[in-house]
Amino acid sequence: NLGRQIQFSLAIPLLNGLQVRTQVQRSLIGVQQAEVQAEQARLTLRQSIEQAAADARAAQLQYIYAKRQVEALTLTQRNSEIRFNNGLLNGTEFNIAKNNLNFAVSNQIQAKYTFIFRRKVLDFYQGKPLAL
Repeated sequence: NLGRQIQFSLAIPLLNGLQVRTQVQRSLIGVQQAEVQAEQARLTLRQSIEQAAADARAAQLQYIYAKRQVEALTLTQRNSEIRFNNGLLNGTEFNIAKNNLNFAVSNQIQAKYTFIFRRKVLDFYQGKPLAL
């Protein structure tokens, strides 16, 4: 007895269309998320650049102020030295004037290098090579 058998298979992709549509929607959502993240990165960079510019300007003003303070205290120190040499100023007051000048010079140096650093940060954001 030979039995013959024929088998026929038919696959109807009813749910396959839903899977493709879901994958397309997920991909579109992924693209939108990437766009939002890119925009957020641009905004963060812009904010960083604006903050760097404000910091550089503030450091510049601080340096200008420190220079003026050193100039003024240098004159005060010279006058104090003349008064001290003429016996019109005691040693303590003379040392206070001298220490004030030294403190101002120290502040000026710190302000100078803070300004240079802030300026270099701004140069970096502008794509300029970093050199001293």
